[in-house]
Amino acid sequence: MASEHAAGHSLMADLSDVENAIVSRITDILYPGGITEASAVGVTCRIYRGWPAPAALNADLAAGVVNVTVFPSATAEEVPDPYFDVSYSHVVSAGLTGMVAGDSVTMGGVCGGNQIVGILVDGVPYIQKVMATDTADGVAANLAALIRRDRDVSLSHATFAVPGARSLEARVVTRGLVSRGARRQRHDIVISCWCSGALSRDLVGKMVDAGMMSRSFISLVDETKARLRYVSTHVYDQSQGANLYRRDVCYKCEYTTIHSEAAPVMVFGDIFNNRARSFA
Repeated sequence: MASEHAAGHSLMADLSDVENAIVSRITDILYPGGITEASAVGVTCRIYRGWPAPAALNADLAAGVVNVTVFPSATAEEVPDPYFDVSYSHVVSAGLTGMVAGDSVTMGGVCGGNQIVGILVDGVPYIQKVMATDTADGVAANLAALIRRDRDVSLSHATFAVPGARSLEARVVTRGLVSRGARRQRHDIVISCWCSGALSRDLVGKMVDAGMMSRSFISLVDETKARLRYVSTHVYDQSQGANLYRRDVCYKCEYTTIHSEAAPVMVFGDIFNNRARSFA
């Protein structure tokens, strides 16, 4: 059988990606018109991962700038069973085409690095891996060079002909991506609103909490989603600093770590049957 084997792994989401997704969500809440516009609370807001640097935070509080930080709590994570234990595949449609007319094949469309083109001439396969920088003319020339090792071929731009071919078939396939849930985890994520006054703390904290509650799921970089569930709220006033008013909102975030890899793809699955045919 003619097949293509490809090894590789896709980007999977981890805790840092969850934190970044929450930062993006809070940014959308506080800056609904974009970060180039004024914030929804009327003051400048800095939204970022991690614990604030004391000197920078003090300077911001003195200037009335709000800091909103996102970081995991010290609570141990939970590791429940995965959501699923079966594999899921995803195959993208090919952009390259191969049109057969008599003893000729014309390549067309868009080349991409995830595509493989195969030509079956009288039951004999010729396989070419397509590069992102290829053109239809170049793919046709490469295939013609492969076939020319065994028989005559004529080439004109994106079209090549195999004189005397009694059976001619062209196929373009793409490598599939197979995904499987490796593990599932729950982390407590703390969203802290650091403000210079009680009014701004209450306004920012209320707006962030309401915005987070409006969506139970957030999208992650590996195209999966994390589920958010409210846990608690804590308020800290001037006991921590003369100009510091702080509110912490804690959410439990649950997401699945997905293991994905490129899967082998078959170009011609009936090749032995083709070879057994009589062309007399």
